[in-house]
Amino acid sequence: MDRLKKRFVILLVPAALILFATFLVAQGPPKPCANACWQAYTDTVKACHGDPTCLAGARATALACVKGCNLPPR
Repeated sequence: MDRLKKRFVILLVPAALILFATFLVAQGPPKPCANACWQAYTDTVKACHGDPTCLAGARATALACVKGCNLPPR
């Protein structure tokens, strides 16, 4: 039984890696506008130091930024 499990794992792991790699390739190139919004959001969150009001403002600003990128709907 252990030998069967080992063969199954040996076949499953490379197959999963190949599927994951094809999924990443299918995502396409990243959107520079959305990346800039994400970077600004993470910088703002770090600067908030846990203040709820500041975090809410950062979220609202990030959502407005992403809406301004005119990304296609999914």
